[in-house]
Amino acid sequence: MILHRLRDAGLAIASRAPVTPAVPRSYEILLLRPDHLGDLLFVTPALRRLRKALPEATITAVVGPWAAPVLAGNPDIDKVLTLPFPGFTRRPLSRLQPYRLLQQWAALIRERAPAAVVVLRDDHWWGALLAQRAGVPLRIGADHPAVRRYLTHAIPLREPHWVQRNAALLDATARILGGTPPDEPVTPATAPLRLPSVASESAAITLAGAGIAGSYLAVIPGAGARVKHWLPDRWATVATTLARELGCMVVLTGSMSEAAMIDQIRARIQAPAASLAGQTDLPTLTAVLQGARLAVGVDCGPMHLAVAAGTPTVHLFGPSSAAQFGPWGNPARHRVVSAGWCCSRCGDLSPERPEGAGCMVAITADAVLAAAREVLADG
Repeated sequence: MILHRLRDAGLAIASRAPVTPAVPRSYEILLLRPDHLGDLLFVTPALRRLRKALPEATITAVVGPWAAPVLAGNPDIDKVLTLPFPGFTRRPLSRLQPYRLLQQWAALIRERAPAAVVVLRDDHWWGALLAQRAGVPLRIGADHPAVRRYLTHAIPLREPHWVQRNAALLDATARILGGTPPDEPVTPATAPLRLPSVASESAAITLAGAGIAGSYLAVIPGAGARVKHWLPDRWATVATTLARELGCMVVLTGSMSEAAMIDQIRARIQAPAASLAGQTDLPTLTAVLQGARLAVGVDCGPMHLAVAAGTPTVHLFGPSSAAQFGPWGNPARHRVVSAGWCCSRCGDLSPERPEGAGCMVAITADAVLAAAREVLADG
């Protein structure tokens, strides 16, 4: 607590320190997004709108190396730069490293001299301070207390879903720069997620190597925040029941760090099942999910990837908000299952929280199975 107060005091001083504005040398817009797979997928509809509004601009995305493949081949982006944003590497850093990195990147951005920087994460004070220290003349972001003091334009974001908030922020950016954004509403039908590159051949080889033939159910039990995890026995019940009802196999996906958890679940499944944990890059995973009969998982990036791929999905939500982060797709093909709890720690996804919040434990296997049967019947 004391360290946070000292940091906030130092940041307040930094926000008032004089910075010589850089003179833009190009019509480049830098878009800063530090997050991981799902959050970046949620930006893709807004990128399409920004490109339509400002067709002559050079749009450069500055993202973590962990998320760069999401934008590979995206026609709405001209360049992708990777920055290992502190606080998002999921590895510990020294207390001074974030500020050293900020100084280095402020010099790099000042040299690029873009026309504007947009901080796409609403509370990303580090990115907003970076833009200010780089002397960028137009610094656009959300009207959030953590960032507004570093911005030239703080945009109120009141839309319910983060896809809509991203669109509102980039629509405002287009207007500030003299463009006219599309006037159509932002809905899953008019503004779908853009699917990343698909590696169908690689997926076929990976599935065959794991012994998967024919139709399969995709199960995605892991998430960046372990507080979102569900109970292994319930995953096994859901996977076993659906595999028998659908006459298909089970494919469990996840990162290498989730392999042990996935192996625990697979050992309990009483149906043919295989783990692809740590075996797929993003294009291969995209193709695997695209080929699934159904994807069932917690609130995580790969589940949003499944939505983008057009696969029916069932999402288990606990400490995160389904209204803000739920599936962005045809409601007939996607379901959210939640225990409906609302407690003081809703939204707290910090790594200090233990695995499996009470609101996740309260979700029953029967509720998930009912949602899966509904979406399969409707889809």
